[in-house]
Amino acid sequence: MQGNNKPDHLLPPRLFATDRAPSGRINIYSKPDLLAFIQHALRNTKELQYIKDSCFGKLFELPARQCPASCKIIHTFLTRQLIVEDKHTLWSVFGSDPIRFGLQEFGTITGLPCGDFPADYNTELEDKSKAHKDPDWIKLIGKKRFTTIADLRHKLETETTMPGKKKLRLALIIIVDGVLIAHQQTPRPTLKYVKMVQDVDAFCLHPWGRESFLKTITCMKPPKFIPLKCEDPIAKLVDLLKQETFRLKGFSLSLQLLAFQAVPELQSIIPAPLDSLSIIQLEEPHLPVYPKISYLDIPRVEAVENLAVTSLIPIQSQPQPGWGVWHDVVADKRLTYMENLIANHHPFKKHLWPGGDTSTPILIHKPPLEEPETRRQVSKNALRPRKPLNKPPPCRKQRRISNYFLRTGSTSNSNDQMMERLSKVSSEVSKLRKEFRLMRQLNKRKKSRTHSKRSAFHSLIGSPHKPQLSHRGCQTDPTEHSTDDVPNETSPAPMEEDHPECTSPVVSQYAAQLYGQPSGESTPFHTTHLPTEPEQTTPVHTTTFYTLPEHTPIEPNHIIHNSPVHKSPVHNSPVHTSPPSLPPTSITRF
Repeated sequence: MQGNNKPDHLLPPRLFATDRAPSGRINIYSKPDLLAFIQHALRNTKELQYIKDSCFGKLFELPARQCPASCKIIHTFLTRQLIVEDKHTLWSVFGSDPIRFGLQEFGTITGLPCGDFPADYNTELEDKSKAHKDPDWIKLIGKKRFTTIADLRHKLETETTMPGKKKLRLALIIIVDGVLIAHQQTPRPTLKYVKMVQDVDAFCLHPWGRESFLKTITCMKPPKFIPLKCEDPIAKLVDLLKQETFRLKGFSLSLQLLAFQAVPELQSIIPAPLDSLSIIQLEEPHLPVYPKISYLDIPRVEAVENLAVTSLIPIQSQPQPGWGVWHDVVADKRLTYMENLIANHHPFKKHLWPGGDTSTPILIHKPPLEEPETRRQVSKNALRPRKPLNKPPPCRKQRRISNYFLRTGSTSNSNDQMMERLSKVSSEVSKLRKEFRLMRQLNKRKKSRTHSKRSAFHSLIGSPHKPQLSHRGCQTDPTEHSTDDVPNETSPAPMEEDHPECTSPVVSQYAAQLYGQPSGESTPFHTTHLPTEPEQTTPVHTTTFYTLPEHTPIEPNHIIHNSPVHKSPVHNSPVHTSPPSLPPTSITRF
């Protein structure tokens, strides 16, 4: 750095350089939801009242809105920590100010006893491979070899006839192994704690704060130096934090609660309505459910002008021997120098902090142009108004493509409307498909009818090489005398075998006019003789029907005139075929 922006090398160095930190994930073993379950399962019982009056009582007074674990906040404070010689204290920098997280802060937040351990107490966990054979284990847990905290929870919830003392012991084991001393991804009861809970009063006097803090701080600080295995603990911690996942044992929620207390502005980024409910006041058997805190909100809070940060929160000590004190603290000149600057209210700046890993990209501390898409819409009236931020003028090149499109909230009403629209569209599509199929069928019928019309029509006209047929199916001669016909006698019409049926209105009309057959009948064409007069000796002269000229097209409404028929000296009025007055499908008789 140039000019006056020079780092102060008397201060402790950073683990990661200023404005550089990875953004990995954290696997937290502790389950704070179990606290809400216990208060719900033991509601209005003397067992719950005993727990509230014990050293675990303050855990149920924690603000419920701050208790859902945020991996982003915890990971932020881990990656911004300072390298100090004190292995029992975690110093982290937020913005430009340092924040202390030690045993005293842990005891103040949780209210757990943080005194000295008993002289003969072993902090290491015992081998639990034969735990299911222990009489105390069988009496409280059962003979099942692999029992989890979830099994104890199910047992506490379903067994209504369980004695009150057993319920109290199971609840205390759930609190210790599931929340405070969580050292496995699937929490399980510990044989050592199962033996201790047989004396409930002595169990509650144990310094659970110190034991829980040991499990918590051990995985947050650089590991122990081990020759040929871990010769550079700081580099080892850097590599662990740069991984995709980083596991945390113990009660890691305490670091998040410290962050909300040391930096009150962080509480404004919780995507949940603002309330003051504690865990004991919840009606549900779980903590409030809301979207996770976005990683982009944390740099935005750091960019707030005149951000209020408390380096040392007020400590509430307890009258216990050795409360909050470690006897193996190593002197650290840099840490002493920093604590003196804090005591003198020295203003810290970002450029003062030296050192740190620079392999990660630089963090952008500008507030985002829009909230992440994963955030749910929360009522504006329910959230506390945030302080105005100094937003830079928007730059078009940095805008996201989603800014140019309007986003609509995914409410249940909009989903119902979309489902109604989809149902309407599907019904319309089905109707259109039915109409399309009907139209195809009609088109096929039209084509078949048109083909039959043309074939029947041309067959009736006949080819120019065939002789024209008369009314009776033969050529007529003007000089030929007809014989008397038998009434109602019929003879086949020409082309009867080739075209047995004809439904075309044009052809049927032509047949009716030419052969005297009704146009609407579907039977083969027949020539029906007119009723004859009584027998006469006088020859009756019959005149032929005029035949159409060859190659003459026949129009549907063409009028065909027949000459008068002379059958006796008495002349009948000529019979003229007139154009039909009915539609083409009607029947016309002569």
